[in-house]
Amino acid sequence: MNPLHQSVSGHVVPAMLHCAIAAGINPAQLLNEAGIPAHWLDDASGRLLPVQFANLMRALWRSSNDEFLGFTATPSRVGTFPLMMHSVLSAATLGEALRHGVHFYRVLSDDITLSLREHDGIAEFELRLREPERDAGHVLTETILLCWYRLACWLINRRILLIDTHFSYPAPAHEAEYHQLYPCPHHFEQDRIALHFDARMLALPITRSRDELKVLIRELPLGFFIKPVFQGSLSHRVRSRLLQGGMANLPSLDTVANELFMTGRTLRRQLLSEGTRYQEIKDELRREHAMALLREPQTSINALAQAVGFREAAVFIKAFKQWTGMTPGDYRAHWQTQRQLAREGS
Repeated sequence: MNPLHQSVSGHVVPAMLHCAIAAGINPAQLLNEAGIPAHWLDDASGRLLPVQFANLMRALWRSSNDEFLGFTATPSRVGTFPLMMHSVLSAATLGEALRHGVHFYRVLSDDITLSLREHDGIAEFELRLREPERDAGHVLTETILLCWYRLACWLINRRILLIDTHFSYPAPAHEAEYHQLYPCPHHFEQDRIALHFDARMLALPITRSRDELKVLIRELPLGFFIKPVFQGSLSHRVRSRLLQGGMANLPSLDTVANELFMTGRTLRRQLLSEGTRYQEIKDELRREHAMALLREPQTSINALAQAVGFREAAVFIKAFKQWTGMTPGDYRAHWQTQRQLAREGS
């Protein structure tokens, strides 16, 4: 599995810890709360699980009471984004919801400016930072764009296919990450930061309920850091088919395509249009199954490797570390420690 899939580049860690230190917050304590090994203080070259990145962000939120994480001159109090989400849910269409959210932040913040425009059938969602130099690593920019993009998809319960994205800065060292965050062509050193998509999407109705929103908010920001699988999508059908069998011997792409009455080329192309690949879906399922088995102390690493489709434990260990930034043994130890702490606190 390509380690970019369903994991987060480590470049976010030093940028966030720098803001924490500037605010007088203990960075080691933040890493501990997030379940991230202490060696990340000195080496952030690995990758994080989405849950680790979400936990780090929540820990920094709690410590700083700032949803902008210290990347702006004025903090945005924790609870602001959920309040905006509540306010836009009553909108009739996606366009109405996004315009309401844009106005919401124009009233509350001078540090970021959001805009929604339509031109020649293309919708443009733009972000401007008043002091972009404060976000030198682009963590805030990437996070805001990702959260708003995935919120828009969530509101209408379908994937919004992006036409392209524009960024006002040069391509960063972690440019490859952008292909997972925003699956479309990317243009750097432009005059603005913006997402572009078909303006007809703005007329689609909001389909989510208050109860669904409560679940999303309770898990914030994790829901926006995991690539969504929408009910009825081809990727959801493929995932459901693979879950019917064991992880040890997953079928080939051509086999699944034949079962879905299409060619392998068609399946590959349609999955790509949804922002995913067949191998990515397979490896996501393997990773999830491996993590579940690692929570069972009686399962040996050798047996676990076989159960998720690896003939050799060493190959599995290497793959798991690429997926999560941790070895299977480290993950199991961390999970057992967290479970013990939860028991002691209950």
